[in-house]
Amino acid sequence: MINNSRQSEIEPSPEPEYNVLIIDDEAPNIRILSRILRNDYHISSAVSGIQALRYLSNNPLPNLILLDVMMPAMDGFELCQELKKNPNTRDIPVIFVTAMNDPKNETLALKMGAVDFISKPVSPAVVLARVNTHIALQEARKSLAGQNTLLGACPRMPFCT
Repeated sequence: MINNSRQSEIEPSPEPEYNVLIIDDEAPNIRILSRILRNDYHISSAVSGIQALRYLSNNPLPNLILLDVMMPAMDGFELCQELKKNPNTRDIPVIFVTAMNDPKNETLALKMGAVDFISKPVSPAVVLARVNTHIALQEARKSLAGQNTLLGACPRMPFCT
C-alpha cells in the first residue's frame, strides 16, 4: 500500500507580464488573435484608430500593438504614423496583421515604422512566435538603454575609476 500524504499542488499560472493591444474593426479577428495570445499576454482591444488613440492616452501603454490596415475613418497606416509621431507611443512595436498581403503594402508598413507584417488568415504558431520575438527584442532594447545610461554616467561616478 502506497501512502501518498502529500497532495499534488497545482500552482496557478502567473498573471501575464506583458500587454498586447489588438486594433481591428472586425470582432472575429480580435477574438482569433486573443485566443492565440491569451495564455501568455494580457489582451486589450480597440475597433478603430480613434478608439485606440483614446485607449492609449488613458491607460498604461501596451508592450506591443497588433494592427489591421483596413479600418474605417483612420486606417492602420494613418494610425501607425500617429503612433510614431508621439513620443509616448513611438517605441511601441507595431505588427501589422492584414489581408492586404502584397509586397507594396508590406514595404509601406515597414517604412512607416512597423516591426513586422503578418498576413491573414493567420497561423497561430506564427503569431505567437512573432509576438514573443518582438517583445523579447523590445525588452533587450530597454535593457541596453539602461546599461548605456549607466555607462554614460560612469565617468561622473566616484566608483568608476
